[in-house]
Amino acid sequence: MIRGMYTSASGMMAQQWRMDAVSNNLANVDTTGYKEDQAVHKAFPQLLLRRMNTNIVSLPISGENPVLGSMDKAPVIGKLGTGVEVNEIFTVFTQGAFQESGNPFDLALEGEGFFVVETPYGERLTRNGSFHIGPEGLLVTKEGYPVLGEDGPIQLKLNNFIVNQDGVIFYNR
Repeated sequence: MIRGMYTSASGMMAQQWRMDAVSNNLANVDTTGYKEDQAVHKAFPQLLLRRMNTNIVSLPISGENPVLGSMDKAPVIGKLGTGVEVNEIFTVFTQGAFQESGNPFDLALEGEGFFVVETPYGERLTRNGSFHIGPEGLLVTKEGYPVLGEDGPIQLKLNNFIVNQDGVIFYNR
């Protein structure tokens, strides 16, 4: 009975991790560039159950019709699962749907890749392309972090740039 309680408890804990991932996904359904998390479970090893104290007629190992190898008198009657655990929670990086925003500074990435943003904690990667022009003329995130290009922060003015199909930004300084 105790083993059954441990098995049940491990299942409840694994389902709690899964529900945490699902609730986080639902809470971020409208977050631009958010990527879904999924929980992956794995089972603990199974145990073989054998019937004990059974009167079984065993076949001879030698004699007229020999049976090769050893033989266990207690037959297997089934398997017992010993529980489950969360193996990992991973992020699904599949392409999401595009949505027109009307903001000329909003960008979207198709396929692989990330925007590089300078934060107080160093460079960070994001798929959130909701940008605007900051007070210094820099392309920044909603939090005010500058978006980095090949030569540092991208400095723009209204209507002085275009973005081609390959994502290259052309602008006049």
